[in-house]
Amino acid sequence: MMWKRINFFRSGEIEIMDFLEKHTKLTLHSMDNLVRIVSSDSNLEDYLKTIKKNEKKGDRICYKATRKAMEGAVSIAIINNLIKVIDDVDMLLDKILYLARESIRLKTSLNYKDKSVWIPIYENILHSNLIIRELNTMLEEVKSGYKTDHILKKRDRIEELEEEGDELKARALDIIYDRANEINDKTFILLRDFILTIDDLEDLCEDIANHIILIKYILES
Repeated sequence: MMWKRINFFRSGEIEIMDFLEKHTKLTLHSMDNLVRIVSSDSNLEDYLKTIKKNEKKGDRICYKATRKAMEGAVSIAIINNLIKVIDDVDMLLDKILYLARESIRLKTSLNYKDKSVWIPIYENILHSNLIIRELNTMLEEVKSGYKTDHILKKRDRIEELEEEGDELKARALDIIYDRANEINDKTFILLRDFILTIDDLEDLCEDIANHIILIKYILES
């Protein structure tokens, strides 16, 4: 049976978890818009505008969360891990904004539309979206007081998905290297960086999940 109420978090710590949950919801919204950018050729600037707005909102949320933590609202035992989680969560939206901008650059300025390359990139982004959804659920369940064993399974699932993402990244990289002679240097560099940034996004999710588990262990010890 899972707890439905947590006794380990202070009220300030629960408030910070609320901030983080709101932030990951913004991240999911931005990912949905990134998926639209990659999968279509219209309304790209509208989708980018939404992602920019979310990134600014995310900055404000993380500022509030950090200020709350530094004001003494959290246990000294978890503050370093919690600040790391806040910083990494903030980086998620930064990377999504980068991916959105570079997607549009590739599609418009460089007019790169080779479906054999875009399809594996699209699959990679959908996979990242899945990991972020798992992370959002994990944060909700931590705040709600689910047992550590259950949260650890969520963390393990995120790790498993991240490993699957490594395979998707390798496949996408193989495709662009196989077509290197057909792609100009600038486009090749952008595509490579794009794929590696998707991988960074998934690594961040795994890092956040690991720090959340550490926080749970510290508070329950």
